[in-house]
Amino acid sequence: MSYSTIPVPEKLHAFVRHVWVIEFGQERATSVGEEVGRLFSIYADGCPGLIFQQSENGLLLNQKKKLSPVFLYGQTVAPIDMHSAGRSGMIVVCFHPYALHSLFKFSAKELTDDCLDISLLSAVRGRQLRDRLWNTGTAHEQVSMLFNYLEQVVEKNKAMADLGMAHATSRLFQSNGKMPLPALQRMLNLSPRTFERRFEQYIGISPKLFSRIAQFQAALKHLQSGKFDKLSDIAYTYGYADQSHFIRNFSRFTGLSPLRWQKHAYAGEDASDFPGMTRPI
Repeated sequence: MSYSTIPVPEKLHAFVRHVWVIEFGQERATSVGEEVGRLFSIYADGCPGLIFQQSENGLLLNQKKKLSPVFLYGQTVAPIDMHSAGRSGMIVVCFHPYALHSLFKFSAKELTDDCLDISLLSAVRGRQLRDRLWNTGTAHEQVSMLFNYLEQVVEKNKAMADLGMAHATSRLFQSNGKMPLPALQRMLNLSPRTFERRFEQYIGISPKLFSRIAQFQAALKHLQSGKFDKLSDIAYTYGYADQSHFIRNFSRFTGLSPLRWQKHAYAGEDASDFPGMTRPI
C-alpha cells in the first residue's frame, strides 16, 4: 500500500481538513483458488467527506451495496467496511464537521451513516466529474479535478463556513469531548433547543454524540501510540467512568474491543492520521 497526504488549497481551507491518496496493489493468494481482497474500514471521527475510488472489481459497502466511483459520506457513527478485490485506489477528501450543509445546502443529518452518489447532486455537474476522474491517469490530476469541483461548488452555492458551528466543533475536539455543552450554548447565545437543532442541521448528529466521538478519537490515538500500561489508564485519562465504559464505547464506534482492534491494526497498514484501518482479507 502507498499512502500520501495532499496539501489543501487556501480557497478550500474553510471546508476541507485533509486529503489522502491511498493505493493498493494486488493481494497474493496463499493457495490456489483462494479469493483475496482488502477490507477498508472507517470509524467515527466527527467529519464527513468525499471519496473517489477506482477498483478493478468495484467497491462494496458492508459487503452489500456497490459504491459509486465518486460519493459523499456523512457522519460515521457505526463503523463502515468497504471491500475491494484486485488493484484499487482512492482519494479521500475529509471535510470539516460543518462542511456538508455549508457546501451542498442540504441537512447533514440526511447523510449520517450513509453515502450519496455525487452525480445525483445538481450543484455542479457531478456526472462529468465522475467520467473525467475515471479517465484521468494520475492521482495528482485527479486531486486537482476534485479541488476544482469543490471550488466551483463554493462559488455556485456562495458557500460560507458557519463560524458558530466551526467554533463549537473546534472546542469539542480540543477538549477531547469534555467541553460542557451549556458553556458552548452561552458562547453562541443559543438556547439548548436551537443549539441542538442547528448542530444536527450542520453536523448531522447531536452535540452530545459529537462529544462522545471527540472523546473516542482522543482515546483511539492514545491506544495507537502504545504508550500505556493498561486500558484503565486510557479510560480514566479521557473521562470514561471505568474500563468497561471505555470498552463499550470503543466497540460501538469500531465494532471491535480495544484489544481486538490492536491485533487488527498491527496486522494492517494504517496511516497514523487516518480515521480507520485497512488490511488484506
